[in-house]
Amino acid sequence: METGQRSSPIADSFATRFKWIGARTPREHVTIGIILLIFGVVAFGISPWLAWFTVTSGLLLLTWHTRMQGTWRGLLYFFALLPVLHWFNAISEFLFHEDAVTGLLLARDRASPFEIGSGLIIAVAASIGLVAVIRHKPRATDVPVGTAKAGSGQTGPVQWANVPVHTFADVGGMDAEKRRIAAVVNNRLHPERFQRHGVTQNGILLYGPRGTGKTFLAEATAGEFRINYYCVQPTSLVSGQIGSSEANIRAAFQRAHQFRPVLFFIDELDSIGTQRQQLGRLDDVGGGARAYNAIVTELMQCVDRYRSEPGFILMAATNFYDGLDEALVRDLRFDEKIRVDLPDATAREQILTAQLAKRLWTPFPVKPVAERTPGWSAARLAALVNKAASSAALENRRIEERDLQRAFDDTGGTDRPLLKPVDWDDLVLSPPVERDLRNLIRLMNPGEAERLKVPLPTGLLLVGPPGNGKTSIAHLLATQTRRSFYPIAPADVPTPDKLALAFSRARENSPSILFIDELDGLLPRGDNGYYKGQHQIQLVEQALMLMSQLDPANQVFLVGTTNHIEDIDPRVLRGGRFTEKIEICVPDDSGYLRLIETYLGPIPLAADLTRNDLLARLRGISPADLQALVNTAKRMAMNRMEEGEQTLPSLIWDDFEKALTRNQIAPQNPKTRGPWPPAVL
Repeated sequence: METGQRSSPIADSFATRFKWIGARTPREHVTIGIILLIFGVVAFGISPWLAWFTVTSGLLLLTWHTRMQGTWRGLLYFFALLPVLHWFNAISEFLFHEDAVTGLLLARDRASPFEIGSGLIIAVAASIGLVAVIRHKPRATDVPVGTAKAGSGQTGPVQWANVPVHTFADVGGMDAEKRRIAAVVNNRLHPERFQRHGVTQNGILLYGPRGTGKTFLAEATAGEFRINYYCVQPTSLVSGQIGSSEANIRAAFQRAHQFRPVLFFIDELDSIGTQRQQLGRLDDVGGGARAYNAIVTELMQCVDRYRSEPGFILMAATNFYDGLDEALVRDLRFDEKIRVDLPDATAREQILTAQLAKRLWTPFPVKPVAERTPGWSAARLAALVNKAASSAALENRRIEERDLQRAFDDTGGTDRPLLKPVDWDDLVLSPPVERDLRNLIRLMNPGEAERLKVPLPTGLLLVGPPGNGKTSIAHLLATQTRRSFYPIAPADVPTPDKLALAFSRARENSPSILFIDELDGLLPRGDNGYYKGQHQIQLVEQALMLMSQLDPANQVFLVGTTNHIEDIDPRVLRGGRFTEKIEICVPDDSGYLRLIETYLGPIPLAADLTRNDLLARLRGISPADLQALVNTAKRMAMNRMEEGEQTLPSLIWDDFEKALTRNQIAPQNPKTRGPWPPAVL
């Protein structure tokens, strides 16, 4: 190849850059800027100050495009302002410091008020103009297109721009992810820099849990690089007619390509990009599987066609990465696959600060709230700030720390699908047990554990015979602490995935209580003759892992009940899982008398039968059996009512004996009844 035919890389770079700037600068700016530059060259013969002013003004207009930073425009504005200040100084000297007849300068001790006022007005106007020039964000217009209409062969400008206002500064954390995204975007916005090395990168796939900010990150990427943002929903691409879905996909890519520089974002990619089906000759009689396979194939072909186009950046998001077709997300289609996970404490602090910075607020430390929100997504943190902002807006003031704290205290604790409200008066507990429960409830109050420097246990296991109110105590804890309540029974958790879903729901709606009834049936031990199948082993291992991931900061409190603590897997009972164990036994004598009074209600006893007599004869049965016994005795008394009698007769001991036989309840011998067991094992 001859030297004269070889293109210079420097010339190509300058040509591409000038073409790129010209495509993003408004036409009127280019026209007026060139006129001012020409006039500035001519004006050198008239006045250097006039030439200075016109040249710098022309350069300012020519650099008024989407990629020029405001700082450089502010510097050009400052240079353009110098001749104006020079002319103002000359006019000031002529008006206030020269003799009108002789033209000599007058000696004056101080300037007049009019001179000072005019100077202040010029200074304020210049400062406002400087701020406006720096902060103004021009939008891309008159973007050149590749094809105006499919098959027409025509090209021309399309009047459309959608540059988001959000930037990377509005996205808290994710610094490493931002750098990886920026590398791909720069490769497509400045392909001439990478052309000599043969590097072509495109395709950014964001995946991770819902609510982590994948869509917002895509929008902020377009705003950061001041390019158009073209978002498409897969539901708008899928059609019921054969071949229409493929045509819609081609049209979407083609239309986005016309608005370059553009970030083409496909949300919920799994809706149209899941695994294709392997079909035999007679496997798809209806043709539905082949039609879907054609959609995925068309999507891959469009990715291959447009990935090397300058100014075209492809980005997609999904919550189900494992379900995507492997050929679709392979390298050279999606070069960067970035997991957007739940933010850590530092990222949560940055997200809260970024959200508050966009609103009227009095700066305050947000680290305490960030540390108390583990497992919160970016969307949930934004909702928390919105709630705090609403409280401040109702009082017409700035957001303060108490607003965010109040919003945090009011968040969660409202998901109670199966909660029966229970108060202290509804239960009869021994003094040690009641004292322990009241202290535990106090530690669950917001900020109380931090203030007292007493850590809150992860879980509480209630141990004791059936019918002593263990389940009611769990409802009492949820009622008194105003927490979400999620009951789990062995029959409710057939698979480890469902158990993980219950834990996830409890974390999402924290503060919450996760109540596991009959813990020995759900997580049994395997070394006492009890057979554990493979499914049971997987369930126990999953539960152990989920419990270990909980800490007081998650605000998920475990409550379990069991009648046989010796049948529970020992690993479940160790510290950090079910840390506290409280034994719930039958009441003492005063407790029995309270229960008898409550269960009898307005129904009287016979004259020869007192409540102490019932206590002496029924001592040792559980509160649940006592309630059932009293209710059955009332029905036995109905057998003694005369025809037409409207009032239940007084209860006699024979009614209770018949109830004991009917319910098959055997009271414990008072002589063999041991002392009250300790509250904590």
